Amino acid sequence: MLKVLAMVLIVTSSSAVGFGFAANVRTQAQQLLQLTGALEYMKNEISYRLTPLPELFAMLAQQSDKAVGDFFGCCAQQMAQNPAASVQGIVRDALQKTPQLTLSQTARQTLLELSMSLGKFDAAGQMSAITLAAGRFRQELQTLESRRRERCRSYETIGVCAGLALAVILL
Repeated sequence: MLKVLAMVLIVTSSSAVGFGFAANVRTQAQQLLQLTGALEYMKNEISYRLTPLPELFAMLAQQSDKAVGDFFGCCAQQMAQNPAASVQGIVRDALQKTPQLTLSQTARQTLLELSMSLGKFDAAGQMSAITLAAGRFRQELQTLESRRRERCRSYETIGVCAGLALAVILL
């Protein structure tokens, strides 16, 4: 009886790890979609209202869910506390302070490259940089979505199979 219970616990725990990896892939896709929408909103605000960056980031924090909202909220808070700080430094710091933001290195680099343009150029230059960043996010999202089903199934299957293999070895 104790061996059966141990086997069930081993299979369950390793399966949970696999399902956790699969959930991470889904979360990453959702966050990329939210960031793409936020960039479109940012482009419209800069284009039509010339909204200052601290106010814009605060608005994006309220409109975004979970980790993306926390990221923009952290940016807005840092801009309010230190208006002389560079946008790139603020974005870099906010990325470090929001570990629940599960973006790839490419997406993080895209945000940092965008931050080099925000607040430094005229509205047309900023909109151009935002359009480029949104395009990169869409491309990464498309790549992630095309492989998402296979990756999720692989992670889930590997988790279950690893648990079964470990249970067989221990028995």
